[in-house]
Amino acid sequence: MSAKNAQVSPATYNKGKKIIDSAPPAEVLNKLRTGQMTVHRAYRQINNQKKIQDLKSKDANCNVKFPDNVKLIEGDLAEKCKDIQAKSIDLIFTDPWYDNKSLPIYDELAKVAAAHLKDGGSLVISSGQNLKYEVIQLMKSRGLTPWWEIAIIQHKSHSKISVKKVIVKWKPLLWFVKGSEPKISGYIEDIVESQHPDNTIDQDIQSTAEPEHIISKLTVHGDVVLDPLMGTGTTGIAAVKLKRRFIGIEKNPDKLLTAKSRISDGGEEKIMNDNSSSSSKEDH
Repeated sequence: MSAKNAQVSPATYNKGKKIIDSAPPAEVLNKLRTGQMTVHRAYRQINNQKKIQDLKSKDANCNVKFPDNVKLIEGDLAEKCKDIQAKSIDLIFTDPWYDNKSLPIYDELAKVAAAHLKDGGSLVISSGQNLKYEVIQLMKSRGLTPWWEIAIIQHKSHSKISVKKVIVKWKPLLWFVKGSEPKISGYIEDIVESQHPDNTIDQDIQSTAEPEHIISKLTVHGDVVLDPLMGTGTTGIAAVKLKRRFIGIEKNPDKLLTAKSRISDGGEEKIMNDNSSSSSKEDH
């Protein structure tokens, strides 16, 4: 009866009641009252924050249940990748930073790919337009074959490059192969329509559309996907959804906790339906 009086579904009413019972921050209540945040989004934010707090508690990692064949590692990619068996990875998919200071990271990724990819395995990485040609040269110097460029179309997220007077509405995924040709399932389209993820719990959360597109074509069930700059776990969610094995490495402990929280949900990705703004990783 209460849900009917409030003119909402019973599920929404129950979520709203749980939000109030949890004594949320005043900011969340104000956004709910003014329509800036949906009940579903507020409920998810509070649940995820509670889960992250639980993960920080003693013995939490022993109680987290991950999907089968998921391994999450805290640490630096250069060090932790030394523990990965040579030529054991089918695909490396990751999203580095895009500033000029990050070129050494791309070089580390090139070395990891050369050592750990299987023959025919692929390295697919995001890159800012400002770094693209330097990144390609780095990869070639490590023996990787530049294969193709895939465009990520960003409908709701963009940034301005003031010095170039450009509004960026797409970004390149650079595809490199170990060997002379890639292991690939059929043809792959070279445009990906990005989606707007629920980044309530972390502004760096990205859409799963990009990794799903790549993983589905460049790997098969049971293959191993590595993201050595895992961040909040988006690549892992896509890999779990597509029934691939996943290894994620992240040195930021807070990002790692967020990744554990999201991936322990079983790889379910939520897409935003409200009108909140998203952030661009150009400034990452």
